[in-house]
Amino acid sequence: MTASVLRQAFLQLPATEQASLLDELIIDSCDAAWEARLAGEMEDRVDAVEHGEMKLHSASDVLTELRGMSRA
Repeated sequence: MTASVLRQAFLQLPATEQASLLDELIIDSCDAAWEARLAGEMEDRVDAVEHGEMKLHSASDVLTELRGMSRA
């Protein structure tokens, strides 16, 4: 199965199913070593958001944009 086929199948799922799958993927990929590697980067991102240097996007906005890209 190719990445393209998986992406298309994912985008056909209802938004709640997409969110659930993403949550599982994120949770399953996190371990202490991963958290240690990303801790500094995450702190930098939090600071950037707090100082207005970076904008947060909701998951629904991101998924909507991905759906639009797949149709283009």
